[in-house]
Amino acid sequence: MLSRAGVIRIGFVILVSAWPQGVAGALTIRSWDDANQRGGDLFGSGLSRLEYGHLAAALTTNGHTVLPGISALTPANLAGVDVFFHGTSSHIITAAEGSALADFVSHGGCLIVEVNSEPSEQLAGNAVMSALGVGSPFTGALGGTNSPTDGRFQNVVTRTTVGSQGDLRGLSYGTSLACVVAPGSGTIVGRVSGGLVTMVEYSAPGHILAVGDPYGLNLFQNPPEFLYNLNNEKAYINFIGGCGAVVPVKSSTWGALKAIYR
Repeated sequence: MLSRAGVIRIGFVILVSAWPQGVAGALTIRSWDDANQRGGDLFGSGLSRLEYGHLAAALTTNGHTVLPGISALTPANLAGVDVFFHGTSSHIITAAEGSALADFVSHGGCLIVEVNSEPSEQLAGNAVMSALGVGSPFTGALGGTNSPTDGRFQNVVTRTTVGSQGDLRGLSYGTSLACVVAPGSGTIVGRVSGGLVTMVEYSAPGHILAVGDPYGLNLFQNPPEFLYNLNNEKAYINFIGGCGAVVPVKSSTWGALKAIYR
């Protein structure tokens, strides 16, 4: 029979082995590949003004690792990943992909779901959120203007608004025609003209940022396109930098430890 110290050591080993890649602030990000994401693979799409190239470069500059994009969500493709970026994608995930993503999020992985104004992307984004039990927050309604300053971060402290890139509360962000997000159980992070919600953070079932296109495509390019606002990039990096927390040990694991100790 193990002593109390032995049980504590076993528990410590389990916690350490469950710790994600980003414990020191250097996280690993993966996205869809070029074929499944209109804005292209974060790793380097070569799609000119439509790509996320400047965001990817900024992530690397901040010490993060961007892996090549994937064509399917599988446990193997998500192994060692801290953040999955679902951006401007029309890929409708399968049941198996939804299960892999739900397991990823429940074990500490973070997710950004970005949806543009295209109906196919709204369907794809809602399929992802539904697989996680969040419902269908992308309503199909559109709002906002094509402006570098139409969006406004709300006066709430979240992973997006306050982080390594500073305090963005009350500041503007760039938008194009935005897909409205129904917040449900999430926290409203950003609104556009008319008070329409375009950014929502969810903390259950895990850390998720749902974005109704105040970011995508040319909003991330520098030298700037006409919608460019550096706060867009800062917000994403804030959210990503808040990931990599300790993966909670399941209650069944603690139960097994107690049984051993007894």
